[in-house]
Amino acid sequence: MAYLNNFKKWLSEPVNGYIIGLFRVIYGLFMAYEVANYLFTGMVNAFFVSPKLNFPYEGFEWLKPLPAPLLSAMLYVMLACAFCMMFGVMMKWAARLFAISYLYLFLLDKSLYNNHIYLFILLAILLSFTNADQFLSLRKRTLPGIVVPRWQQFALGAQVMCVYFFASLIKMRADWWVLKQPVRTISEAMPPDHFLASFYKSEIGINTMVYLGFSLDFFAPFLLWYKPLRKWAVLPFALFHYSNSKIFGDIGIFPFVMMSALILYFEMEEIPLLRRWFPALNKNNTPLSQPLIGKMALGFLSLYFAFQLLFPLRGLFLPNDLDYTTIGNRFSWRVKADARVPSEFTFILKDPDSGKEGEINYRSMVNNVQIQAMLYDPRMIRTFAQWIHEQGIKNGLPNAAVYAKIKFSLNGRPPQYFVNPAMDMARVNYSPFEKLDWVLPVENSR
Repeated sequence: MAYLNNFKKWLSEPVNGYIIGLFRVIYGLFMAYEVANYLFTGMVNAFFVSPKLNFPYEGFEWLKPLPAPLLSAMLYVMLACAFCMMFGVMMKWAARLFAISYLYLFLLDKSLYNNHIYLFILLAILLSFTNADQFLSLRKRTLPGIVVPRWQQFALGAQVMCVYFFASLIKMRADWWVLKQPVRTISEAMPPDHFLASFYKSEIGINTMVYLGFSLDFFAPFLLWYKPLRKWAVLPFALFHYSNSKIFGDIGIFPFVMMSALILYFEMEEIPLLRRWFPALNKNNTPLSQPLIGKMALGFLSLYFAFQLLFPLRGLFLPNDLDYTTIGNRFSWRVKADARVPSEFTFILKDPDSGKEGEINYRSMVNNVQIQAMLYDPRMIRTFAQWIHEQGIKNGLPNAAVYAKIKFSLNGRPPQYFVNPAMDMARVNYSPFEKLDWVLPVENSR
């Protein structure tokens, strides 16, 4: 009980609000860039106009895409919200509208899932409960001083720490330590003219990514929250995220958001550059009474982080291989779990009445991101097969069967089929609580 009281007292201590204000500015800028990129690259057309179908989450099949003009308008609203967050204007409501809109788009199709998008949504939600808009903003400050209760800065830092923590758990596997996968496959795929290729294609480079990557993730709480060490930890963390931005082509601004989040683990007075630019705490700008963490704030944080710690573990209690089938994998920070190199990807429609069969031109029906996602999620293969079967019924083939021949190499293993190519994927059953007999087990021979 004494420990809990001390922790509550620590959360109530005043800290310089310019830290979360600066993070809000940087976060808003990155979100504006992200949404502008969606508009520039034609996200609405690529995911909600060109594909013939989307892949909703189980339980969210009722959630349908709005007409394309409205989806485009939503992106412009999100862009405006990002700028509002950056400038601190109506930040709380802008952050909530941004999070709700992003979540809506996020849930329309499983292939849109990405750990960093999930993080962006959660950070917007947490920011909306802070006083980050009181600092470095266009609005007039209403706080009596320049302090906020520590829990506001801690909540943002703790959310980012969840990413490090669960990313370390996924590395506690033989594939990571013995096979050095998926690092080895990723490094082999790096273009030889890449300026980091000579290092990352070497055994020294691969070992560095394997051992340093695990160490930074696993020891992040100690390295970043322990005051004597964190000033020394900034450089390796910054270099780690920067190298990730150069190695991985599909993580966008995520490494830079993680780099900017490093300030959340510091007091303002610990950062010389910020000490020079922003006012420090003194008796004139610190209220005499410490900001307290109320029961509602404490209850919200307790429930929120209980969910963040427990929900990612759900897949450990499900019967199917967590990372191989990705059932229970999403929303769990299982970053870069494996690498899959496809060698065959074919859907075959067969009419048992006539015996005729033919390959499906799936590329005219789904986009490349959806195709790539099917390499990881057998449920999406089943959904696509059921949709093809429905099209067969409309075209006078009520008994048509759909077979999927999807073969890939998992973390350097010999290529193998993902789902049983002899089973009609349109008629297989699925339950997250039952072993899927139509998903072939991983062959561990090398």
